[in-house]
Amino acid sequence: MSSSQEPEQLVGLQDRILARAAPLYKQEDGMTNVKEHFVGIDVSKDTLDIGVLGEKHTTQVANTKKGMAEITKRMKALKPKLIVVEATGGYEENLVLTLFATELPVALVSPQRVRQYAKAKGLLAKTDKLDAQILADFGKHLQPRLFVGKSEERKRLSALVGRRKQLNDMLQAEKNRLRTNSVEVKNSLTRIINCLKTEMKELEQQIHQFMQMHEEFGEQEKLLRSAKSIGRVTAATLLADLPELGQLDRKQIAALVGVAPMNRDSGKKRGYRKTKGGRPDVRRTLYMATLTGIRHNPILKPQYDQLVKRGKEKKVAITACMRKMLTILNAMMRDQQPFRYPATA
Repeated sequence: MSSSQEPEQLVGLQDRILARAAPLYKQEDGMTNVKEHFVGIDVSKDTLDIGVLGEKHTTQVANTKKGMAEITKRMKALKPKLIVVEATGGYEENLVLTLFATELPVALVSPQRVRQYAKAKGLLAKTDKLDAQILADFGKHLQPRLFVGKSEERKRLSALVGRRKQLNDMLQAEKNRLRTNSVEVKNSLTRIINCLKTEMKELEQQIHQFMQMHEEFGEQEKLLRSAKSIGRVTAATLLADLPELGQLDRKQIAALVGVAPMNRDSGKKRGYRKTKGGRPDVRRTLYMATLTGIRHNPILKPQYDQLVKRGKEKKVAITACMRKMLTILNAMMRDQQPFRYPATA
């Protein structure tokens, strides 16, 4: 190659590079900025469809370790601002954890919210490829909260708490059958009930030992249990399944758990406010603790009595007390201060 040809070929190469890189940049006020990429990944049992906002074509890979490795490699090269994944009955779990572990910005969103967003934009058709693009668009305009994974210790605690819940559900089901079945099957039901009670006690002991072995969890459990009506199981559930406790403000944590009332007003009409969504296991545990709290907690009991006296339905008063309890626990964890009992006159 002659020296006179080199500059021409270099200029041509430079032009091709700039042409390929052009979509990655945008001009704003005379300055060149890197374009922000938003990615949506539609998950099914066997496949993963990847859509990048602004690109017409989607990519499909298998929902396997190899497919996830391929996605991770591509995302690292793309450096997206946000990757949005829809909750799909657990099939998305490994993908989300893989992306989180490689420090990629990933958000796990509710399928109901995404479908409502698509309908609002008039996008009624539904395919895996379209869903991937809608997820990317959803991520850009609504900016959902980033997924925060659990530590290995928190995962183990969550597994113990989850198993105890399963045993408790089975125990309640057997107790219900005991009331209705004939005498011939009562002996069988009684044996199963006793077995489940024994297994639950052993599991609760495992949870207690886990707390003692891990100093951080033990200290946080002690802090939470300084509030009356918060027992060992409630504290363990909050630590395992609500890691955001103490990290969000009172409105955010109430909405996350599902105890924030949603307005239903229109014009002069004031609709009935209902709670919606949230984390059912945490809400259920908080409900049971609140039932105890409205009898013994020196803050919740007066609030409950006052609400009922004002004519509020009991379930409305209990929900308000659940929200109050959650706000108190959130502040305790945020400030790392134990429960403060009101001063007596």
